Amino acid sequence: MNRSFYKNLLLISLPIAFQNMISYGVNMADTLMLGRLGEEVLSASSLAGQVFFLFSLFIGGIASGAGVLCSQYYGKEDLHSLRKVTAILLKLSAGASLLFVGVLLFFPSQVMGLFTPEAAVIAQGAAYFRVVAVSYLFYGITTTFLMALRSIQDVTLSIRVYGVSLLVNVFFNYLFIYGKLGAPELGIVGAAVGTVIARGVELLLVLAYLRFREQVLRFRLKMVLWFDRELMKDMVRYGLPVTLGELFWGLGVSVHSAILGHMGAVVVAANSICNVLHQLMMSLVQGIGSAASVMVGNMVGAREYEEARKASWILVRIFAVCGLVTGGLLLVVMEPFFAFYSLTQETLALARQFMVVYGVITAFRSVAGPTLCGIFWGSGDTRFSAAVDMTFLWCLVPVGAAAAFLLHLNPALVLLILRLESPLKMLVALVHLHRGRWIKEVTR
Repeated sequence: MNRSFYKNLLLISLPIAFQNMISYGVNMADTLMLGRLGEEVLSASSLAGQVFFLFSLFIGGIASGAGVLCSQYYGKEDLHSLRKVTAILLKLSAGASLLFVGVLLFFPSQVMGLFTPEAAVIAQGAAYFRVVAVSYLFYGITTTFLMALRSIQDVTLSIRVYGVSLLVNVFFNYLFIYGKLGAPELGIVGAAVGTVIARGVELLLVLAYLRFREQVLRFRLKMVLWFDRELMKDMVRYGLPVTLGELFWGLGVSVHSAILGHMGAVVVAANSICNVLHQLMMSLVQGIGSAASVMVGNMVGAREYEEARKASWILVRIFAVCGLVTGGLLLVVMEPFFAFYSLTQETLALARQFMVVYGVITAFRSVAGPTLCGIFWGSGDTRFSAAVDMTFLWCLVPVGAAAAFLLHLNPALVLLILRLESPLKMLVALVHLHRGRWIKEVTR
């Protein structure tokens, strides 16, 4: 690969990585700022965050599935089809977002009850859901447009949007969580208010950019009415495996949280804190994976198949290095990070054990995830990715449940068992990559 390959990788991956970090930071701000209010509120915020995690995977799956088509149509220079795919994607994302909004508005306590039996935690989480629900619609529409822009290598907007959003969220969290500058002191509900305002600002900024600055998608409101039966079939064929894979993977991770959540409030708090830092570190690797999907997709769309194969093995090596670095960083920064929270000694001791597990697993996940959801998505081999993602995670769920509730193992060992999916997926992904039968052109 020449220098332009590495230059493009940096130009695409770094903005996406920062976007992921800042976007995750909007949610992390709630956890950090609520951590001062005690472990009960912290647990409620974290478990409520699992629902957003599931939602973001579902919306991201829909958008990424369409992104497979967008990347290849852009590589093929078929902009009309690219715009049609974006219009269809917007309708699907808005519909899915409204479904989540309805569930959280009308059944907030029931949703929280899936994750914990603690009545006090359920009450706090339900109050949070009733306010934050509308932000899910804002996020769904914003993600749709940013994914479409990402597929055409327009990745800098997301940094600016999420950077502003993070500042807005922290400011209004400060006002409404703690009751500053004359605002009411709302606690966890104040965090929800801050999130709604921040997500609304994100959407307004993206819509303004599309209306006044962007020149490739040229999205206008009338395009919402566009529909193409053949492209819809393609989205179902290539996008549905991505969406289902992300959804069932997210459900599996939520079941992980439920298993740990039923092991006690201390376990919930320790895992909540560690998962925040783990996801923040993984956002760096996911940025490179997203860049891989765009670059490989553009190559396949341009019918540069041999270049795509060579690039993929270089990318895998980069994934591995990033995994080792981010896994090590988790262990280095955990003590200063824990200092942000008001924790009991029991919770702190367990959090240290959990962080060691996350540090080790990060090295494997950093190769498995971007290979399956970056290289293979971009190449059009979405069914294989979905099958691998779902199979290993769900096979380990009953093993982890048995370890927790029948064998009563240490919570850190239970977490390790549940997370063993990553090394298994990495091995299968590398074997599939070596066989070379993963390039699937999806354009017409």
